[in-house]
Amino acid sequence: MSREKQPIDTHLAARTAEAMALPLMVCRHRDCRRGQRCRWHFKSTGEPGCLRNLDAGQRAIFDRLYEDARFAREFLGWEGPFFEDQSGPQRMRDDLAIAIARNVSNRYLAQRWDATRRAREKRMAIADRLAGAED
Repeated sequence: MSREKQPIDTHLAARTAEAMALPLMVCRHRDCRRGQRCRWHFKSTGEPGCLRNLDAGQRAIFDRLYEDARFAREFLGWEGPFFEDQSGPQRMRDDLAIAIARNVSNRYLAQRWDATRRAREKRMAIADRLAGAED
């Protein structure tokens, strides 16, 4: 039994590509490079055009970040131990995923999502202060 990939969300993929500076660095479309925003995507798949210019390692990084952002869009605001790391590379990934998902307008229960994001920011600021006091 094979697991099918979910169709890509064009808007979320474009915001992820912009976070990685792909429109500026690798896109072959002039509008994308000049505006430093994803403005072109394939109609059949919904993928931004710049993804075709990535090698396998770069594409794996994009896919991981896209999945993190998709997870943040779907599950931030729900009960559970999500997005709780207070330091290290996982916190950076969580911060970036939340920042990307924040720019997507079709979040589920947007008010609850934003309230959870603000509460998380306060917790992380306190954790940063405590970590700075220990140094």
